[in-house]
Amino acid sequence: MSSHIQFIAKLEKILTFLKNSKLEYLKASDRFNLPENKRFFNMQSTIRNRFFQDIVSLLRSMNIEVDNLVINRLNFEQITSSSNAKTSQSHLLKCIEFDKKLIKLYEEALEIVSDNDVLKHQSHKITQVIEENINFLENAEFVLKS
Repeated sequence: MSSHIQFIAKLEKILTFLKNSKLEYLKASDRFNLPENKRFFNMQSTIRNRFFQDIVSLLRSMNIEVDNLVINRLNFEQITSSSNAKTSQSHLLKCIEFDKKLIKLYEEALEIVSDNDVLKHQSHKITQVIEENINFLENAEFVLKS
């Protein structure tokens, strides 16, 4: 498979995880009561949406028709993660899980095309948020399994 096609496939996976991450941050926001926590999680959801739009723009600049990508189809993982019985911590753990998967996908995409500033910036920002989320859980005395 050519590197161009591999790169497009990685970007498509990144879009899927950005969409799922955005939804999980919204769910986490609904579960927390303090306004500053709600603001943080809503902001993270907004940032994931902005990152999603940036990747869509990147694909369009490569003359890829975004409407035909898998991201517009129903995602089974999204359905299975939408349980209302989850606690606020489990939503936050799911956010961290999605973000870690995103970082791995960004690294894989950057191995294919190493000079992409959009991907570098997004990867850096998400890495920072993972650290913030882990600190938040530790401060809440929630045991984090690595």
